[in-house]
Amino acid sequence: MLTWKQRLGVVARNACEFYDIALFAAISGYITVEFQQAGMGNSTYIVWGIFALRFLIRPLGGYIIGLYADHYGRKAALILTSTVIGLSTLTMAVLPISKLGAAAPLLFLILQMLQAFSFGGEYPTIIHYLLSESEQKQRAKISSMIVASSLVGVLMSLLIVYFINNLLSPEEMQQIGWRIPLLIALVNIAISFYFRQKLKEISPCVIKNQGITLLAVLKIFLIVIPGAVVFYVQNLASTLSKRALDNGTLQTLYPLLSSSLLLVFVLFIGWLTDKYSTPQKIFRLGIYALLIAAAPLYLLLASKSVVLVIIAQLALTLIAALILSNLAAVLFEKSANKTAILGLGYNAALSVFGGLSPLIIALLIPFGGLFPGIYVAASGVAFVVAGYIPAIRKSTCCTK
Repeated sequence: MLTWKQRLGVVARNACEFYDIALFAAISGYITVEFQQAGMGNSTYIVWGIFALRFLIRPLGGYIIGLYADHYGRKAALILTSTVIGLSTLTMAVLPISKLGAAAPLLFLILQMLQAFSFGGEYPTIIHYLLSESEQKQRAKISSMIVASSLVGVLMSLLIVYFINNLLSPEEMQQIGWRIPLLIALVNIAISFYFRQKLKEISPCVIKNQGITLLAVLKIFLIVIPGAVVFYVQNLASTLSKRALDNGTLQTLYPLLSSSLLLVFVLFIGWLTDKYSTPQKIFRLGIYALLIAAAPLYLLLASKSVVLVIIAQLALTLIAALILSNLAAVLFEKSANKTAILGLGYNAALSVFGGLSPLIIALLIPFGGLFPGIYVAASGVAFVVAGYIPAIRKSTCCTK
């Protein structure tokens, strides 16, 4: 069984990988200007097109790397994914955009898709690696650590770019500063080999009964939908509540504060869940709260009262934490030791709802808070539907 020190090492690496994934959005404005200076029109659409297209390959990565993990071991898969993600990020840091011309967006797209392909397999592999030999009363804490590490990765990307942006002049930031956060990938690669080479191999055996059925993938897909929606719309509340948050600095810091609050809630609920309940019960409680309360809470977010906005944000963050802190543990139970099924279903849901939810919310916000709230609440219906799909047949291991 893994020690807590080893578990922390695994999730610390996941934070670094998620930092690499989140970084593209944090520096997207600088890349847009680079493309403009290279003579490319519609550079904003090009950059966000790259961001959207990378989601499409995640299910394939989840499936292929999931099969690799189930056959060759999850430690080997984690080393593979972190290496590819790190090298892709490092390559982006040194691309001579002005000399590449029209080829630059294509190279960025290839590198972003390599990252997305690898991370599509990373997250499901981490879930099975950390939870496969854990005690029942540890699973919520471990599950919360996994999602917390992703939030830490987002915060790292925001903070590092914010720090460098304030340290350099606008001209220096555009010339070289935006590349500095990408160069940190070199440190990430070194840390990855240090931590992951030291890990013990928990699953060095071939997974039997590894058949992939549509119903099995659909079950995982439906369970992930509410988690994907609440994770990717968490920071959009600042747009909806702009009438109350008329302070420009506060609006700028809102995503950072919102992510930090969610991080604290996720870890705290994970600890409480193991102490007093089970991940399945608390996850279900979060879904029911989402179904009932999301629409009225989003209406409050659109009010002119700062007090009501804060109350609504705290309540929505609590509901999101109830779901996200236990999502990995629920997925581990429902995927029945099949990393490939988990990778395919999990990433398919993220490709659709992770990629489209921010856009859908942005389109609905001009009509007020009710319609975004209805959309977020409706995502919980997917979990209810998943309960009517038969359980996935559990896999067993055999010696190679």
